[in-house]
Amino acid sequence: MAQHAVQPSRMDLRIPQEVRDIIDRAASMEGRTRTDFVIAAALERAEQVIERRKVIRLAMQDQDLLVRSLLEDRVEETPQYVEDIAREYADRVVSE
Repeated sequence: MAQHAVQPSRMDLRIPQEVRDIIDRAASMEGRTRTDFVIAAALERAEQVIERRKVIRLAMQDQDLLVRSLLEDRVEETPQYVEDIAREYADRVVSE
């Protein structure tokens, strides 16, 4: 598989001089350019936001699965682990 060169794109930002000075100082402390520092910081934060959203989405899917499992009539006796999960869910979630 051929590798493609990464095409840089431009992003212009207007920030207060005080913010730029702080960024420059921090970048200098890490031995980076301002651009490298801002890209690394923005990328790290973006990945955190995406990961947190993924966890929230998975948690909602887990809740849906739990509710459907509890409502199904196929099981004569609810397994203990399902009861434990349901109890923990009830303790943590407040219905409005």
